[in-house]
Amino acid sequence: MQTVIVKVDGPYTERDRKLWVFLLHTVFDELGENPIHSLPVREINAVFRELGGEHDTKWLWDSAKRLAKTTVEWETTFDDGRFEQGISSMFGANISKKARQMGTLTFNFPPLLIPIIKQPTRFARLRVHFLLKLSGKYAVTLYEILEGFTNRRDGRCAVTIADLRTWLKVPEDSYSTWKNFRLRVLDPAIKQINDDPLGAGFSVEYTPIRKGRFYNEIVFQLTKTPKRIQTDTLIKKSAGNARIIQAAKDKGRPALLDADINRAAQETRYFLDMDKVQAEFWAHWESTGKPKFKKGAATAFMGFTKKKYGQVKYGRK
Repeated sequence: MQTVIVKVDGPYTERDRKLWVFLLHTVFDELGENPIHSLPVREINAVFRELGGEHDTKWLWDSAKRLAKTTVEWETTFDDGRFEQGISSMFGANISKKARQMGTLTFNFPPLLIPIIKQPTRFARLRVHFLLKLSGKYAVTLYEILEGFTNRRDGRCAVTIADLRTWLKVPEDSYSTWKNFRLRVLDPAIKQINDDPLGAGFSVEYTPIRKGRFYNEIVFQLTKTPKRIQTDTLIKKSAGNARIIQAAKDKGRPALLDADINRAAQETRYFLDMDKVQAEFWAHWESTGKPKFKKGAATAFMGFTKKKYGQVKYGRK
């Protein structure tokens, strides 16, 4: 599934965008579980003040209001070819006088947006500290867009200039020529990303493509840093383990991770059908009253597999 944010429309500013991403990452693990989130305004403001923000908190309430007035549109292409379009506000918040007096920001991310922003290929991997240091709305938004394409196998993002202008929210009457757009919008934003590839997690190059006499499309080429590649591998592995753990929990039993099964297969020289061994292992566990594994399910499975190996190969009892 690939989701592309095609339009963000509203009065949001550069700092509003940063606040939205900061709040998103702060409560990311709660998304989909808790519909409403709360954070002390003092703590939020402290983070932004360190980066040159204002000392009072009025800006934060104003920012929350602008974010709530901002809408986002997206297009989703599913693996089976289905195509969907959606629209939602970006944010919701309690900005009442009582909330301000209590010094607590109570907010939520709209339900329709949550499946999109939970995608590991999108906001989950944004480097928040890097993004907060970016200056300029175009740099912030371009970084978010490109980050969504870093996990494509070819590291490629092709977009028409018209669409890119829409995504970046460039006013129609500003930077109308390719030269001005490149010099005033694109190059400064890309320079900020490339000045700190370790912070961004990738570097970027681009090639403008002509259609007739005029430039019509831009092809971005993204290159992950070695550390980013290593981190993404760990993330994928962790995500896979999380699914296994949840599936085991749904079945009312401890989890056997792929690594546990592979170690048992290696110890028995890949002689056994491990799918069959797993089925027999859990059947035996259930038939004996589902006892607690004193040394863990992985150790118990290893012992069971070795015993099965001896029975099958050497006829042991």
